[in-house]
Amino acid sequence: MQLVLGLTSGMQLHQIHDLIKVAEKTNIRKVWVGDDIVGAHDVFTVAFSILLKHGNISVGIGVTSPLVRNITTIARASVALAQIGGDNRFRLGLGVGGLQDLRKLGIAVRDPTSVLRGASTLLRDIWKGKKVTFEAGDFKLTHYRSSVNMRRPIPILLGARGPKLLNLAGEIADGIVLSGPTTYLKKAIRLVRNSLENNGRSKEGFSFVVWIPTMVVLQKSDLSLVKQTVAHVLSDTPKNVLEMAELDLVRVARVKEIFQRDGVASAASLVDEVLLNETAVQGSVEQVCENLKAFERMGVQEVVFGPPFGAKPVTALEKVADAWRGRA
Repeated sequence: MQLVLGLTSGMQLHQIHDLIKVAEKTNIRKVWVGDDIVGAHDVFTVAFSILLKHGNISVGIGVTSPLVRNITTIARASVALAQIGGDNRFRLGLGVGGLQDLRKLGIAVRDPTSVLRGASTLLRDIWKGKKVTFEAGDFKLTHYRSSVNMRRPIPILLGARGPKLLNLAGEIADGIVLSGPTTYLKKAIRLVRNSLENNGRSKEGFSFVVWIPTMVVLQKSDLSLVKQTVAHVLSDTPKNVLEMAELDLVRVARVKEIFQRDGVASAASLVDEVLLNETAVQGSVEQVCENLKAFERMGVQEVVFGPPFGAKPVTALEKVADAWRGRA
């Protein structure tokens, strides 16, 4: 199992490149960049800068939404990234996007399974140079054909959480980027594995990626930051995921209510030890590595470290990467 660096497009660019420099020195060769759709930077632009500046790093966009970006924009930007990266240095993650962020943009999610099935099919057809015609709502393609025919397919991983999307990932995707409470993750991985088997697909070549909040906690103020991160995550977690996680739904509902009314700091005060340990990987450097290593027993190939990393992200990454190598 590989330790992978997690970043978001909402981070400052100098911090992104500082962390990648540490990754290069510590033999971390893969990066996932989360698409913060209301953040400071465009995720494809961030991925371009990483591929251009760091020749040994593979980049995954995890994940972007076809509800936010025109499918032809995703297709063309992905082709450019794949050509710049070469040698399989680019992977595309697709998801519907965070529910709160979509609401801020006035976007409703009616049928996420159809959205991601259609987007995956269209992207692969466009990359093969096929002529495509498609219409859904206000979006329409008429005899659209790209001038580029990709000889090597670009891997598509789905950012999926609910049972229908987990089954879809096992049916059509090259992998899955999973997030959520630990109890949920165990069930989600089983669902995807069953879907792979039911669709006659091999587990070989299918990537299981786990990306949950991770942080090195050295003092009480660090723990406060983790709880705020967990409160933010829980506020955007669908009910079916919470039910699969077997969490206290009353407490989680209260966290969501306080988050919406009073903000993340107030909601964090309701995050108890159970919610904290189920939803985040946190503690000393050794504890973080041990908890991340536990995902290997579930069949996970990649675990993502960060954000929020720790009070000093660069130092936290250095220490975790060194400890991880010592455990290899």
